[in-house]
Amino acid sequence: MADSSTLSVVITCYREGDLLLEAVESVRRQTQPPLEIVIVNDASPSDRTNQICRQLETESDITLVWQTVNGGPSIARNAGFAAAQGDILVPLDADDLLPVDALSHIQQAFGAHPDAGFIYGSYLCQRHPGDTRMVKAAPISLNSLLRSRRFSLSTNWTLIGTAPLRKSLWETVGHSDPALGAEDLHDLEFWVRAMALPCGYYSTPAVIYIWRKYLGSNSRKVNPMSWYRVAQKHFEVYRQNGLEYRAHELLLLGSKWSNHREDIRRHRRDLLACIARGNFQLSSLIALAIPAGLFQPMAQLAKRFR
Repeated sequence: MADSSTLSVVITCYREGDLLLEAVESVRRQTQPPLEIVIVNDASPSDRTNQICRQLETESDITLVWQTVNGGPSIARNAGFAAAQGDILVPLDADDLLPVDALSHIQQAFGAHPDAGFIYGSYLCQRHPGDTRMVKAAPISLNSLLRSRRFSLSTNWTLIGTAPLRKSLWETVGHSDPALGAEDLHDLEFWVRAMALPCGYYSTPAVIYIWRKYLGSNSRKVNPMSWYRVAQKHFEVYRQNGLEYRAHELLLLGSKWSNHREDIRRHRRDLLACIARGNFQLSSLIALAIPAGLFQPMAQLAKRFR
């Protein structure tokens, strides 16, 4: 069984204020305490967040990493992982919480699977205050995660970005991509690279995370260009998993969002070629049918609120 003293909880913060205290308190209430709590302040402009960080920095179980420049989620996560002393890294967003037995279940899962690069578990998703539902851990693969949902253009990605992992896996993957920002799927992009290595991963039925989705803001910034960049960077992963058509769908939708006519024609042609070979789903037909003009008001609105 893995020694709980090898677990480091890594919290990145920016504007969370008092929510950061709640996140830290959820770690301190654990039935199995971690080796340390690493907090990364990503050059926060929030006086309250900075005040709390200065307060926490004086406490013995806290390691505080101060970023001098706001580098975004990937760079902040990398800084926290690099500073962590534990063999197992447990990411925690500053506006989320850990259930009281989370670290105990994580410890047991890694102990039961010495070859695991990461583990994932069930979690509680709070879409609104008082609206909590449990998302049970289910079998995953790149093929199942990267395909579209049934009768939808949305991707069937269910792996939560804060899955606990070995520090050695983070190093082998090559860290989170520092070029990715808040509008990018930085966690998902990391896990695509990890699972494509491949690496060992296992589930636990235990609830190991509380995602207060209504408090977060990054997911609201995701748009078709976010998925365009994933499909472009990892086209070969899609192809190897029998999802070439899905990559072309995402590239076509991103081109329509950005209104690049030459790219629209090219990706439309490539998707039609997949359909001619019988490599397509209903989502392929929907992606072809949606007019580029439908995206333009949304794209312009998104630019205004960056």
